Amino acid sequence: MLKRMFVSAFVILAMTTAMVASAADTPAALNFKAKDIDGKEVNLSKYKGRVVLVVNLASR
Repeated sequence: MLKRMFVSAFVILAMTTAMVASAADTPAALNFKAKDIDGKEVNLSKYKGRVVLVVNLASR
């Protein structure tokens, strides 16, 4: 039982470390700019601390 708990804790720690390492290499979404529905450029840092849904449509 103790061995199983140790292995589980190790796996969780390894996964968390991998996620943090990959997140450090990825630019934060707050560093990006996008166009709003009116075509004006908006810095996404404006929405820091809020829940934002980004819809990316591939169209011409």
